[in-house]
Amino acid sequence: MNSSPYHIRRRLGIAGLFAGAIVLAGCGSAPTVAPKGPELQLLESKPLSVAETCEVTGSYFVEFTVLSDGTTGNIQAPPGPPCMQQALTAWVETFRYAPPGRQTPAGVEWLMVTGRKGS
Repeated sequence: MNSSPYHIRRRLGIAGLFAGAIVLAGCGSAPTVAPKGPELQLLESKPLSVAETCEVTGSYFVEFTVLSDGTTGNIQAPPGPPCMQQALTAWVETFRYAPPGRQTPAGVEWLMVTGRKGS
């Protein structure tokens, strides 16, 4: 058997090409994507009511679950002033969706925008 450095490098080169081909083949496959939940259709919600004495700035993202019957549950108000947390929780409790048939995670972002009337 010939054990010259050329043959050793050649064997490693072929093995390296083979391993590289396997890695590249894996990159060409479709990425794994979580299945989408049912599309949610909001049917009803009451207006958001924030007390005038509640001072808030920025945006707030509320996570919740749309239950199989279209109501909301597991409402997770974001950190912030308690008056804002209470207002957002009460608002999301009024959401009614077309029944999706199974529990579906959802969320809504509320952004505080201030400005003069007519601007």
